[in-house]
Parts: sequence; structure tokens; C-alpha cells
Amino acid sequence: MTGGPRRPVPAPHDAPASHDAAAPYDAAAPHAAPGPRPVPFPDDRHRRPSRDRLRHRALFYATDAEFRDAATAYLAEGAAAGDVLVVILPEPRRRLLVAALLASAARSASGAAPAPDPASGRPGGVPDIEFLDAADWYGGPTKALASFHERGRTDWWRRGRLRVLAEPPWDCRSPLELVEWQRHEALLNVVFDATSTILTCAYDIRVVPGEVLADAARTHPVFADAEGEWRNPSYADPAAFYAECNRSPLAPPPPSAAHRRFTTGQLPDVRDFLSGQAERLGLPHDRRLPFLLAANEVATAVVRHGGGSGDLWVWATADELVCELADPAARVEDRFLGHIPPRLDRPAEAAMWAVRCLCHIVEIRSDARSGTRVRLHTRLEEPPAGPPADPPSGLPTAPPPVPQGRR
Repeated sequence: MTGGPRRPVPAPHDAPASHDAAAPYDAAAPHAAPGPRPVPFPDDRHRRPSRDRLRHRALFYATDAEFRDAATAYLAEGAAAGDVLVVILPEPRRRLLVAALLASAARSASGAAPAPDPASGRPGGVPDIEFLDAADWYGGPTKALASFHERGRTDWWRRGRLRVLAEPPWDCRSPLELVEWQRHEALLNVVFDATSTILTCAYDIRVVPGEVLADAARTHPVFADAEGEWRNPSYADPAAFYAECNRSPLAPPPPSAAHRRFTTGQLPDVRDFLSGQAERLGLPHDRRLPFLLAANEVATAVVRHGGGSGDLWVWATADELVCELADPAARVEDRFLGHIPPRLDRPAEAAMWAVRCLCHIVEIRSDARSGTRVRLHTRLEEPPAGPPADPPSGLPTAPPPVPQGRR
């Protein structure tokens, strides 16, 4: 890792080379690239981050070569340190990385095909990496966070420090999904702060929307490239960023939405009403139970722990079934409610965690004047899956031809 300044990562639009850390970040403005790293970690006045704390890094790249070099260096460093290596990439990026790893192994073996490892069948010289498909992993924000937490708790962290390379798919996202996935990036800093994890999120600035890149520069405490990492002066406090995501009020339900008021003793009638609306609006049968469980959980909270009565609306968009439940007499004080893996002694957290896991997206708005509104989004149809990985969680056994000249 060198100590001098480096050229800025190319930006998708003309923009200043660095951010003013004290000024508000305008997500609608042309995106500014991270710029030269001011001070590398070894010379920083702070100590290098502990192995027992999250290091959440953004890797902005403008060419396949930049991605390849940064990814292979990052994984090689992890292999040398004995880290648990996990890669979550779209299929084209996975194939590029696999080819680079195999080519590097072939070069190390003087061009000969590396002998496979007898235990795993993996080509010799290639790190032990678990590959996961980004299209499957990033199906929904809370589902991805829950999967990360569960795999980490039951497997990854038990084997050592975790090193993840991930690239979420940003294409074909609705405006709401973009907001929620950006919120997800901020929440990772809270949920996994005390875990032994290095998480590098890759962003192809040629195709990722400018507003996503702008927010990535606020949700990652560290920038990274093939040479190393440096502190991000534009990093925003996760709680403040989370609040910004809730700044826009929810639009009222459409006039065509089915409406019902409910109070104590009417939960069975509410479930019947929701079941009928789900059938009428075309929710597939296999998604009705998760929808009913989530909506019933919120209605139960309104009756038992909120103001005691509320209103609900149900309607459909082109691709979603939407259910909103309103409690005019209650206010939610927990700003991260349902986003943090629950504790057994906090049943309200567990209930909203379950609601978020059962739905595609859950929106909550709450204030002293109008109470609390909870809006549940359930997909009417699953988006088409990308091409399957080959193999889904491993590496090909035959290396490609070794590239000549500079990588």
C-alpha cells in the first residue's frame, strides 16, 4: 500500500474530485468519485480497525480490469490471512473473477495446469471461496440481511474472520427498491458492527445509477481499490441516513383500495377480509400465508400494544399486493424497528423482524400528529432469475489459457 495520492476513481458524470465532509450530500447532484485517499491506514493517527469489528468498504470501478485486479488482490490477502472467503456476484462478474483466479493459479504454476486439491477438487493455487448468486441473495433487503446473519452465526464466523466480496444488482429496481437497498447498506454498519467481518461492496460506475453511487459514498466508512483502503470523509451516521430514507411521506392509498376499520375482538374478521382481498387481487396461493401472517402481526400489535383500533387498506399495483395498516394513536420510537436481528427478551423487535422477513419491503412512517402507518409490499410474481452459475458455489476445474502480457 503506497502513501501518496492516487488518481480518483472515474465518475459517471463530470463532478468535483472530492466531497466536503461538512456539507450535506445532494444525491440528485452529479456523483463525485471518492478521489485520492488522504492517508493510508498504516500512517493514520488511528489504529488499523480491529479484527473483531466490521470493515465496510466501497469498491468503485470503471473497467473490468479494475474490478479483476481489486477483487483478486482482496481475496489473495484474505486467503493469506486465513479468512473465510465468500463471494456474492452477478453471473458475468463471477465468471470474470473465476477466470482471473484460475489464470493467476496457472501463472504461479509456470503455465502448467494446477493439480487439483485432493480434498475439494479445487484447482491448486486457487483460494477456497464460497460463491453465491447475487440474484438469489439480494431478493429483498431484510431477507438478505437475515441470510447474512444466519449464515454468519451458524457457519462463517465460527470458522474465523469473514471476508465478503459482493455486488448487488441495481438494474431493474423500482424507486422504492433503490431507497430500501441504500438503507440496507447503511443498516449493515449497525447490524454487523461488532462482528469479525470485512465486507467489500463493488459498484460498476459505468452502469450503476448516479443516485446509488452518491449514497454508496455515504453508507461505506471505507473506500478500497487494488492497492488498499482509505477512510471515507463523506460517511454518514447510519441513524441520520436512515431518517433521510423516511423523509418522504407515504402517498395516501388509492381511492380504489379496499378499506376496513378494526378494533379489539375483530382480528379473525380481519384475517378473513385480507384472505379474500389477496385472492381477489391475484396473489399466488403460495404467497398468501406469508402475507396474512405479516398483516395479522401488525394488526395484532395495533390492537394489543397500540391505540386499540386502526384502519387497513389493500390494493394491487402492476407487480405488488400492498397492504397498509394505520394506528392514529400510537407512535414508533425505535428507529430501527424490525431491522435488527431480535433478542428473546424483546418480543416487539421479533414481531417486526418477522414481518419484514415475510414481505418484500415494509415501510413505516410515524409521528406524534398522525400516528403510525405500516405499509407491506408483497410481490405478485417473482422476478425472472438470472442464468445459473456453473457451478453455483465452486470453481471450474479446467483453467483457461493464460493471458499474455500485462493483466
